[in-house]
Amino acid sequence: MTSVGSAEQISMLDFVAGVGLRAHSEEEIRHLEQMSEAEWAEFHRGLLLERLVPLASYALDNGSLTASELQRTEITQDHARAMSLAVVLERRLLEVYSEMSLAGIDVRVLKGSAVAHLDYPDPSWRAFGDVDLLVPADTFDAASEILTAAGARRRFAEVSKGFDSRFGKGACFSYEDGLQIDLHRTLSAGPFGLTLDLDSLFRDVEEFEIGGVMLRTISRQHRFLHACFHAALGDVSPRLVALRDIAEMLLANQVNFRDAVVTARAWRAEVVIARAISLAWQRIDLPPNDAYAWANSYSPSGYEERALRAYTSENRSYATQVAAGVTAVHGIAGKLAYMRALLLPSRQHISGRDSSYWARLRRGAGALRESRSSQ
Repeated sequence: MTSVGSAEQISMLDFVAGVGLRAHSEEEIRHLEQMSEAEWAEFHRGLLLERLVPLASYALDNGSLTASELQRTEITQDHARAMSLAVVLERRLLEVYSEMSLAGIDVRVLKGSAVAHLDYPDPSWRAFGDVDLLVPADTFDAASEILTAAGARRRFAEVSKGFDSRFGKGACFSYEDGLQIDLHRTLSAGPFGLTLDLDSLFRDVEEFEIGGVMLRTISRQHRFLHACFHAALGDVSPRLVALRDIAEMLLANQVNFRDAVVTARAWRAEVVIARAISLAWQRIDLPPNDAYAWANSYSPSGYEERALRAYTSENRSYATQVAAGVTAVHGIAGKLAYMRALLLPSRQHISGRDSSYWARLRRGAGALRESRSSQ
């Protein structure tokens, strides 16, 4: 994401992102009505971009924020629109979840809806913009076919036959009405997505209810780890709502932090958790605690440092992340299959991303060089 405004506006957004996590004194109350028209417009834009409108609405209700009547009305209307979108997305979620379950696919709901219902005091505190689903690797193709049959269109073709179910993170599917479903095989592209114990994500189950229907999601600990992956490895500057998820789970939902670190160590991804916690505590300006002290003192392994650069260096891209993933693939045969798929993809994949095989080879070779130079 790009910057949303001046230091004062960003500071105000950070304040909103932390509302409800700790008590605020009377001196800390923020007054939106004191903003100029231009400052309010920029701040309002930031609330929408960072998906903080629900928290701003709560802050007005509990007195952490004050606002003019017009400002209050705009936030209230924005919140209503965000919740209306959530209802539409959850209706689509129920349809797809039902179809996949009937087909024998052991589907799990990720991120937005699951986090809103299970990790916040009320689902209305958490806005989201799409549906995320996780399926076992051996049913990824069948799940993709169900989405396609329902009218969804895959954004990019599979790299090569079998790549998704063996190596890929997943695929994005869009409907004509604009709704989007992200279908996952794992939690991240690149090296960190290839060292997870995927079976464990399906062994530990938690459920939540929408419209009388019980839906399965991953465990509380795994939701926390996924939130860290999303914040630390996604956008260069993660959305504040992604950082709030991490703080919410640690401070309010009481995730067992030590157990999460043990799991992250097994996944060779402790540095991801450390980076995510540091980002959340520094940006939202939360009081230090054991988790933040651990994150600040954590010393990553050489592998972790090299892998992380694929996501955080100046030349970061999806291509460099995927190229860096070769180091995490098991065995010589697996590495060769992975590299061959990246350098010699299907014609359908080429047509969506590159002008020719030669262009793909040049881009692939460049990504491999970049991933090696960052190591």
